[in-house]
Amino acid sequence: MPVVAYATPWSEGVPQATQDEANKLFDEGNQLFAQQQHLPAAEKYQAAVKLWDHPLIEFNLAVTLIRLEKPLEAAEALEKALRFGDQPFKKELYQQALDYQLLLKNQVGYVEAACTQAGVKVRVDGKPWFDCPGTQKMRIISGEHIIDGELKDYVPATSGRVVVSGGNTAHHDVKMRSIDSAVVLTYKYPRWVPYTVTGAGAAVGLVGLAVWLAGRSQMNDFEDQFRMVCPSGCEKDLSDPKHSLLKDQRDSAELKGSIGIGMMIGGGAVLVGGVVLTVMNRPTRELPKIEVAPTNGGATASTSFRF
Repeated sequence: MPVVAYATPWSEGVPQATQDEANKLFDEGNQLFAQQQHLPAAEKYQAAVKLWDHPLIEFNLAVTLIRLEKPLEAAEALEKALRFGDQPFKKELYQQALDYQLLLKNQVGYVEAACTQAGVKVRVDGKPWFDCPGTQKMRIISGEHIIDGELKDYVPATSGRVVVSGGNTAHHDVKMRSIDSAVVLTYKYPRWVPYTVTGAGAAVGLVGLAVWLAGRSQMNDFEDQFRMVCPSGCEKDLSDPKHSLLKDQRDSAELKGSIGIGMMIGGGAVLVGGVVLTVMNRPTRELPKIEVAPTNGGATASTSFRF
């Protein structure tokens, strides 16, 4: 049955011939819908509304799109169908339109993005949306989405992950920052570890050197005392009790020398280890990881960069 045109807002400026052609397409769509041929029916309705944007044609298009499981397109068509309220619907049909609207409300929401940086290309789930600067709002399937920007040598400053609930609007400000400012330096070990090890090794080595020098000085004193006490020579091991002080002086000097050499060797080894750690602990430059989000055509993802 064709839609009827009176002096209504939706018929203003539409010639009668155009209305007749739209009615013909509308009737053909209804016949196809009755035969459960929803895709060709939707094509007929879409062709009809291009000629004449009548609320009843939009309503039939919305119902057909629901059957085709296209809630986004259905919500848009239903919004246009109800733009004049309950006109030109009969009471039962108007209530049916409201029921469909409630059904779609839980499936569809909105995302709104704003940006101020010129040249940034805003994307939703990896698909182009609009160019900055500006603010745009889009109807979208409820769920999780990624809103980000694309600009050469720049990366998103914040995560663009948004969750859209039915009938509500999720907002995200798209901000970009240069790669250089986004780079994070990461180290295999905490930065203080190599320097602490190197410093500790150097300190031990220096203490060992000081002990060895003290032992060397004491050995020189022992040799002077030995020449004075034993001008003609003494027993080799200084076992004579009257030479006990000389023996203690010699033994102490030799011990300090051994301890000093040991500390210098150990400190040197630790020092070398610290230098090796310093070389190994060169920083890795890494970009923050970008979120991964499911899309209708697969997934949108990014990988961190190391260089």
